[in-house]
Amino acid sequence: MKTIFLHLAALFGLLFQGCGGQHVRQITVPLDGRTDYTSVIREILREHPQGGIRLEFESGVYDFYPEEAEERFLRVSNNDNGTKRIAFVLNGMRRVAICGNGTEFRFHGAIVPFYIADCEEVTLRGLTFDYDLPFVLEGRVIARHPEIRGVDLKITSGNPVRVVDGVLHFSGYDWERTQGDNIVFDPETRAPYYNTARFLHPYWKGRLKAEMPGKDTVRLFGFLSPELPPVGSIFADKGPFRENRHCPGIVVHATRGLTIERTVIHASGAMALICENSEEITLNGFDVRLREGSGRFISASADATHFVNCRGTIRFDGCLFENMLDDATNVHGTYLRVDSIRGGRLLTARFGHVQQQGFDFARKGDTLRLIDRISLRPQCTFVAEEARPLDDETWEIRSAAELPDSLPELLAVENPCHMPAVVMRRCTVRNNRARSILISTPGRVVIEDNYFSSMMAGVLIAGDANSWFESGSVRDVLIRNNTFVNFGTGGENPQSVLQISPEIPTAGRNGDFRYHGRIVFTGNTVRTFDSQVIYALSVDRLEITGNRFIQSRDYPPIFDGLSYIDLQYCREADISGNRFEGDRTVEVSAVACDTVRLDPRQAGFALAVVNKPNTFFYKQ
Repeated sequence: MKTIFLHLAALFGLLFQGCGGQHVRQITVPLDGRTDYTSVIREILREHPQGGIRLEFESGVYDFYPEEAEERFLRVSNNDNGTKRIAFVLNGMRRVAICGNGTEFRFHGAIVPFYIADCEEVTLRGLTFDYDLPFVLEGRVIARHPEIRGVDLKITSGNPVRVVDGVLHFSGYDWERTQGDNIVFDPETRAPYYNTARFLHPYWKGRLKAEMPGKDTVRLFGFLSPELPPVGSIFADKGPFRENRHCPGIVVHATRGLTIERTVIHASGAMALICENSEEITLNGFDVRLREGSGRFISASADATHFVNCRGTIRFDGCLFENMLDDATNVHGTYLRVDSIRGGRLLTARFGHVQQQGFDFARKGDTLRLIDRISLRPQCTFVAEEARPLDDETWEIRSAAELPDSLPELLAVENPCHMPAVVMRRCTVRNNRARSILISTPGRVVIEDNYFSSMMAGVLIAGDANSWFESGSVRDVLIRNNTFVNFGTGGENPQSVLQISPEIPTAGRNGDFRYHGRIVFTGNTVRTFDSQVIYALSVDRLEITGNRFIQSRDYPPIFDGLSYIDLQYCREADISGNRFEGDRTVEVSAVACDTVRLDPRQAGFALAVVNKPNTFFYKQ
């Protein structure tokens, strides 16, 4: 009898001391040889709707298929809304831990691994996520055919392919899509090719034609790119816009206290982690990276992490983000376009970007802010007496008090009370398309002791109310003791290591308003090849101090002749204690700035400020 009791205790769990000193039930999920564990997890979670559980997984591979998964319609910001099959559904639960011990979760088909909503104190630890087949088609170029503007690909990602009426289709367990967004990777660097814009086929101008000259070999022709992808390169395609962000890895809504530790995501069919309206998020040793020996060049098909209108502090420590097809992280709020103001108090507003539709923008009692969409200048704040969606696109918001009579014609509304602080330390970002990190939040931001090397900008601090509609003017940003290597290899337009580029057109710029607050860039090592390293528009105070700038000989400049540091419409800038190592002179350009202090003793720097603005940004 005693033996039976001990066996059941090991399998189903004894009470143990858990989060916050409270008791939770431990449940061991044995690796018992079954081919699909989806129903097992679904039943365990349904039996504990309040939470208070710790699921322990054994060493080995647990498979999950969509047939037994829970089905829900999910609205996921910056991804594709729709009906999803989900392996782990945590809804309204508290004190939940999912723990692995050399454990891999292998997903088959269009299944979302985790959906966490309205929860508190959730921990994922010691897990590895992968898919049987990736959501991005990869193929090695084995031949070029200039006469038909074509190439032959040997499929390396393992996806089944077929050609229907001259159109290439690639698939997984239960999904199929055609070609769309594409990019070319260098097999030597395992990063996007230098000046990879040369090989970009704009599929929206015409789909590539396809035929299959052999097994697992596809001929694509009709390229509209300036050059054909080189022989030996890796051509990657994730499918068309509005179809290629269907399966994010971990979706988090309205949750407080999420911790992800020692966890790896090797593949996802959208963002690896997307959090909305959540609070206090800690990522400690959370990696989005390639599986060693897999031969793949792509991890997540979109951002590694993404945070929309979150609160508290988002913490990164010791994370590795590599080979994504978008950014390592993007932290921002949301602007809605104001359509009308009726009766002085009732606003109708709609989302400006299709991938924001359905987002839970505001609640009764939130303090909201109106801004001029052209200048991004704040107009007024007000308390929402009522806020409700009319549909996935449109919101109706009633102010508790009368709004000002004289407001600009083009307005946007944001929710500034849902914005976090960010701390990122000891992380590595490399070999990904797009930027390293995007920060658009008024909370305190500290970025230090990291290594960054991405195709576009390093740290992008933006804000716009006319394209992506991502809000969040920064107030206090410290970027310290980081290493930046070879940014701007994409070639489509100039990209800077530090790029502060709120989308304020020339008509909206003036001398008395600065969109961003204080930004400090200090003690960093920057090794890069192109001519512009820092671009800053509409900053109240910018400090560029004690940095080591090194001219890289790894690639020739793509946008040669730009000023090294370009300041526009900034109130105050201090550039001192820096050192440049290279065969050029560092030029500092300033346009419509109040005060620029340029220390003449800096090695490699020109003695005086010049007027030489970056025309790409300046003429918006």
